[in-house]
Parts: sequence; structure tokens; C-alpha cells
Amino acid sequence: MDKLSKEEVKQSRASVLCYLTGVALLIFAIILGELLWLPATITTASGMQWIEMIDWVLYGLIIIPLLLATGALLRINRQRRMTKAAIGLVIENHTKASRLLGWLLQLLRAAIIVVSLIAVLTIAVSNDSFIRMAVLLSVTVILAYADLVISESDVWRPFALGGSHPAGYSGSGLRLKFPKRSAAAVLGTAILITLLLCPTGYLVTYPGMTLNMNRYAHVEGGSSEGEINGVLVFDRPAFIADWLYGKLFALYEFEPTPENEPPLSETYAQVVAMKNDADSVAAAIAMQKAGVGEGVIVEGARIVAVLKDAVAVDVLQAGDVIVQMNDRPVYTIDDMISYMEEEVKPGMDVGMKLIRNGELISVIAPTGASAPVNEGESERAVFGVSVQTATRLDIPLDIDYSHYIAHVGGPSHGAMLTLAIIDQLTPGGVTGEFRVAGTGTIESDGSIGLVGGVPQKAYAVSRTKADVFFVPAALEQAARSGAPNLNIVPVETIDDILTWLERHR
Repeated sequence: MDKLSKEEVKQSRASVLCYLTGVALLIFAIILGELLWLPATITTASGMQWIEMIDWVLYGLIIIPLLLATGALLRINRQRRMTKAAIGLVIENHTKASRLLGWLLQLLRAAIIVVSLIAVLTIAVSNDSFIRMAVLLSVTVILAYADLVISESDVWRPFALGGSHPAGYSGSGLRLKFPKRSAAAVLGTAILITLLLCPTGYLVTYPGMTLNMNRYAHVEGGSSEGEINGVLVFDRPAFIADWLYGKLFALYEFEPTPENEPPLSETYAQVVAMKNDADSVAAAIAMQKAGVGEGVIVEGARIVAVLKDAVAVDVLQAGDVIVQMNDRPVYTIDDMISYMEEEVKPGMDVGMKLIRNGELISVIAPTGASAPVNEGESERAVFGVSVQTATRLDIPLDIDYSHYIAHVGGPSHGAMLTLAIIDQLTPGGVTGEFRVAGTGTIESDGSIGLVGGVPQKAYAVSRTKADVFFVPAALEQAARSGAPNLNIVPVETIDDILTWLERHR
């Protein structure tokens, strides 16, 4: 009897410890995720950066569901031993109600084990499925806390051990008491989760981390030992805890969430698409600079959308590529816009040559009038379509891109990726002894476009050993506000970067 009681207490404490440790580790993981940029200066002797290590760190989340499953297994075994000891002793106190509640508790614990194992498989196989992981871990924690609360309240317990009742039990086999300890744990966890994950109606921007583009992209036949870093910035919905982080750390900026802010799933898809586009444009331009391929080839003005009430709705279609308007060739949307402003009046018909489904055809498109944008301006001729420059990218060599979970997307790494590919295809490289960092998009003409979060990016770079930080010229002062002592070089094109590196080698 005493031996069973001691074993019961031991397993009970061990199971509670497993549950609470798993929850504590989950809260720690959430805090680490929100402060992911702090360890960004860590780099191994082989050049592996923190952004690459995160992929491996995430596998450590497996310990959380394993602890919760272990706690549930210990409690299943404890209750099974207690039930086995109770049978045949004072069976009249082991009521149907207590037996039913006992089985429900065992089913609850079995559910904890099943969900925990699914979470383990999810983390091990697809640890970039953040929403799925979050749901599974949340469900497991809720079930574990339900087990703690029900067990501590002693709604059921086979207690007729040795023919005597433990103090406080009624003859019915049920004892109810307020679960003080487990309720306190639930309340404390709820408060922490609220602080860490409750949205505030604001967006927060804060420093990110650097990413060596020569480790991110590997060009067929290319090689480099140079360090060329892009830099990421975090921009997401702000939680209550972020206001505390903003008091403790530098360059946390908050702004109200716009009313038309798209849902996170849509935003995620957009930034991933922008990253892929930036990779392709960077590859084409870099290979052309290195003497491989034709780079970015402009082919006309592509119609991406036709308004339903457009005057030319019966003539023009989404996907058409306009290559000529009357007698003037059209290579870009700028060509199209300038011709419309100079030669076309509202109501005029325009003869066009365009490519539709791979065939060159001729059409005559009517125009309508748009309302003046500014006071005093006259009406402009319009077709009622949205257009963008149609391009074809010549990328003769294969590029193997690494996938990092923390590098979700966006185009701001484009300029540095272009430089890295040129570096890999240039004998001896282009960086010399410089540790290079930079930010900016890469446009189809080789110009470097504007990006957001530049003060935060400059601060992130200042925490590394970078020798120079290239930024779009218009954002030089913004960069200096984030890192006054950093060697900041304003540039407008990829050629500006190459020229600066050549002159300072």
C-alpha cells in the first residue's frame, strides 16, 4: 500500500513536471521567435550564419510535444496502477460515475499523445508549416492543462485501497476541490500568451539579420569565398510584448495597421513571389554582366488587366503584349505612356501591333478620357487597361538556391544577389578583402530600387563585421540615422557598386 502511494506520488510529480516544462519551453520558443534577431551576430568558423542555424534550432521544438506526450503516458500508467490496486478491495465505492470519468481521463491523455506525435512528425518533416505547428502545439497544451485541472479537482479517483478512505473522500467515490495549482498555471500561461501574441492594431518594424548571398545562391560553374550580405528586416503585426521590446532595444518602430491591410496568407504569398522574381532578375542581369547570356530582354507593354467598363474591352485582352502603336515601337510601359501623352487625344483610335497567344496581330483600339489627376490638368486618353513592361530573362546557367525558413520573401536582397552571382562568375571575385553588405531591389535596367526598414537594416549590419554597406542613394540619410558609424556608400546602379569595389580594392 505505501509502496503504491509513493510510486503514485512520484509519477504524479513527474507527469506534472513534463507538462509544465513543455509549456515553459513553448513560451520560451515564442519569445525567441519574436527576438530572433538578437543572436544574429553568431557565425561559425565555416561561415554559417545565424539565419542558417535557425533551420536546425527549429527541430528542437520536437522536445515540447515529446514532453507533453511523456507526461500523458505517465498519468495513464499511474491511473492504471491505481485502478488495478482498487479492484476487488472496496468495490462498492468504485461507482459507475467514477469509472466513466476515469475512462474519459484516459481518453484525454491518449488524445494528448496522438496530437503530440502528429506535432513531432510535422516539425520533423515540414517545420516551415508554422500555422500547422502552432495549432498542434496549442491543442496539445490545452489538453494537457485540462488533464491537470480535472485531475487536481479529483472528480474521479479509485481510492478504496486497503479498505480505508483517504481523508476528504465521500462514500460515493467522488471528491471535488478547487484546483488551485493547475488553475494558477493556466492563468499564468494565459496572461503570458496574451502578452506575447495578442494583436494591438499596429505594425512593428525592427532589426533583422544578414544573409550571405554566396551561401544562399550557388551558380553552376561559379565559385567564391567572398562575403556579400543581404540584410533582412522584420515587419509584422505588433503584439503587446513588442512595446516592452521597444523600450529595451533600439529601432523598434510602430505604426497603425492600414485599414486595407491584406490578410497574412495573402501577404505571405506576395512576398514569396517577390523573392522569386528578384532571384530571376538578379540572375539574368548578373550573368549578362559576367558575359553570359543576354540579361533582361524587354519585349513590349504587357496588359495585365482590362477594366470591365473599359472603352477597349472588346479589343484588348489581359496577356496581350503591345509592341507597336501606330508607327512607333513599344518596348516598355514608358514608351507606351509617352506616346499616349504626346500623340493621342481622348476619343482617337490607335492602330496597334500586339502579340496574343504567341502570334503577332493588328488591332485598332478606341480610347476614352480619364479625369484629370491634378487641378488645371486636361483629360488624358486611356484604353482602360493596366500594363507592365513585358520582359524575357535569359539565364543560361543553373542556380541552386538554399531555402532558409527565416528568409520568407521580399525583393530587397536583389542588388546583393546580383553582386554575388557576378562575384561567383568572375575569376578572383569582385570584393577583394571587403566584407560587403547592402540592400536594395534590382530593376530590369540594372538600377537599384528603394526598400523599407533601412534604419533597422543599417543597425543590423552595424552589429556585424561588414566593411561597407551599400544603400540606394535616396536612402543614405535613413541608413545613417540607424548606424551613424557604419561605412555607408550610396549607389544608384549595380555598376556603381562594381566601380566602388574596383577603386577601393
